[in-house]
This record gives sequence, C-alpha cells and structure tokens, in this order.
Amino acid sequence: MKIPVDTCNTVIFDLGNVLVHYDAHHCLDQYDFDKKTKIRINQAVFQSSAWVEGDRGTYGPETWCDAFVANAPQLEQEIRLVYEGLRECILPADYTEDLIRWFREKGYRIYFLSNYSEGLYEKTKDRLHFIESFHGGVFSWKEKCLKPDARIYRILLKRYDLNPASCLFFDDREDNIVAACREGIHGVVFGPSVVEEILHNR
Repeated sequence: MKIPVDTCNTVIFDLGNVLVHYDAHHCLDQYDFDKKTKIRINQAVFQSSAWVEGDRGTYGPETWCDAFVANAPQLEQEIRLVYEGLRECILPADYTEDLIRWFREKGYRIYFLSNYSEGLYEKTKDRLHFIESFHGGVFSWKEKCLKPDARIYRILLKRYDLNPASCLFFDDREDNIVAACREGIHGVVFGPSVVEEILHNR
C-alpha cells in the first residue's frame, strides 16, 4: 500500500480504532455479568441507536445513560454500572505517540475528525490528552453531524482553511474514507499495516 505522505502537508486522524482502541467487550468484561446479560447490555448500549445519537449530539451526558436504560429497563442497575465505567471502552494504543511525533517532525499540521459523544469524552479525555498538541479538530457531537456526512468534512476544511488536496485522512472505516475522497481529501483506511509502513518502512 502506497500512503501519499510525501504529497501532503496536513494529516487528519480519526480517534477510535486509529489513535486509541475502542473495545466495548473490554468494558463489559470489567463486570461479573453472565454471558446473556453482557449480550443484552451490549445491544442496549454499544450497539444501540442511542450510542450513535450520542455521537450526533442528540444526547448529552445528563440524558445519554437514560437512553440506554430505556432500551432494557429490566437491566437498569447493570447499565448504569457499565455507564459509570464507560472509559474502559477506550484504550491507549502503544504506537500513538510515535505516529504523531513522526508527522510533527516532518512538519505536518495535525488535526482530528471523530464521531464521538460528549458523554464518552468527559469520561475518556485523559486518554485523549495527545489532541491538546494538535492544530485543531472536530468532534461530531459539537457539530450535530456524523461521518460520513459530507458536511462534517467541509466544517473541518472551512474552519481551519485547509486545502483538501494537501490533506491525508486516516480512518478505520472505508465509508468514511470514501466520503473524504469525495471532498478531495486523500484517504487511507487505517490498520496495523499503516503503522508499519509509516514508522518502520520510511
């Protein structure tokens, strides 16, 4: 895979499953629930439309948990317990600091573009500390808009006066990359081979 790092001066990172690992099962495994209960909680929380609507900004931290409980009221106690420990679904990636440093040392401007809820951000912002050194970024919950909607890419480009032809975007979802490419942004589906090529083969 050829990553066009030499033709761009700006890099845009997704967060979940790019610069941090997202793992709902790791979060659920913190609790001594039986298998059936874990499946039901996973469906009520992580796989629910309420999770997506949190990313969209429909639910804030005060109402998001209630939306999950509404999906399985009989598991209210368990869902509220999982919600309190929600930060355990976001895990540090051991390559992140090296990857950011590589682009910074090459003179890249660095941004993020992430579907992320305010509720999850409040619980995990210490695990996203690296974005404080970025030149900027866009969270979906603040814009009431989700990837792969074209509007969220345009918001990022306009806000920071970015030339899409000079931008390289990494995301773990192909549909988000396709949407970015439609806006003229160079896009690469992120995976272990990307880290290997950038950090070890250049």
